[in-house]
Amino acid sequence: MARRGAALVLTYHRVIEKWDRTLDYSQPGMVVTADTFERQLSFLKTYFEIVPLSSLVNSQFANRNSISSALKGSVLSPQSSALNRPLCAITFDDGWRDNYEIAFPILRKYGLPATIFLTTDFIGTDRTFWHTELMYLLMHGDLSRLRLVQYVFQAYPSPVKHRWTRLARSTETPSAHDMDPLIEAVKATCGEDEIDNLIRDVKHALGTSGSLLSQRRFFLEWDQVCEMRAAGIEMGSHGCSHRILTRIKLQNAEDELVRSKAEVERHTGQEVKHFAFPDGAANRDLMALVEKAGYRTACLCRTVPTDGRFGTLALQRVGVHEGVSGGGNRSFMESDLALWLFRAPRMRRG
Repeated sequence: MARRGAALVLTYHRVIEKWDRTLDYSQPGMVVTADTFERQLSFLKTYFEIVPLSSLVNSQFANRNSISSALKGSVLSPQSSALNRPLCAITFDDGWRDNYEIAFPILRKYGLPATIFLTTDFIGTDRTFWHTELMYLLMHGDLSRLRLVQYVFQAYPSPVKHRWTRLARSTETPSAHDMDPLIEAVKATCGEDEIDNLIRDVKHALGTSGSLLSQRRFFLEWDQVCEMRAAGIEMGSHGCSHRILTRIKLQNAEDELVRSKAEVERHTGQEVKHFAFPDGAANRDLMALVEKAGYRTACLCRTVPTDGRFGTLALQRVGVHEGVSGGGNRSFMESDLALWLFRAPRMRRG
């Protein structure tokens, strides 16, 4: 990889203390335990040169000395002066509170930089993502009540109805793994209004109202963001509302791109150069808006044909979680992690 000028951009979401049935109301593919995260960082530091996303992009792998110079004086700078290993950048999506409470101390321990993409409407609030709320409702509610009103859910797309029926028939409290197929079905087939209606219908069926998680703050505070930024953690934008931008009007998507960038810059006093599409979903029109808003990079799940039109660099990232290196119900395996990274899409020399 080093000889071919390749680099990896990794994506994390949450770092939690332990692996259990609830996973703190997150999908399995969104979490890694603190112990596994530390083991993964140790592996990465052994075999890769971990660099800030901006330094990696600025060089475009053409001049490794420019990366080394850019890193000098950084609180989280790598120790080696000769960058002769493959490059890697670490990123986090959403702005979860555990990025500060758990991940940040481990990053400092290993002296590694990272970039956090913030969902600005959630930072400094007690709001939650819809899938967090849905998982909480179903893990704490009486599923027998759902079986009595299954007709309510016939209005939703077939994949959602199918997954819903399977959950409703269960006689045991669902785990995070049990919930994962339903969450993915909703993401794939439901629009924003349908998702709002689904949460409303579940609450009605369970006889609950209001926010059941209002006493819990899942996302970062702005002072935590600023503290990490001062220590060398870079901040990017993940939009405002976490809505999938390919499913909303372009003018609304542009507002999210512009407003979220301005909000992060206002709080941190630093230019925001990087954007990550929620759910990685993008198209040519959105790439044009990203460039217009002044971002230098856009992270997405798959390549969007641009015909060289856009100055904004599209980055494909590699999702990292507990399962890619064993963990959970299995012990940590370096070989599993190595194979996962070897198969991953990579940035190439420009």
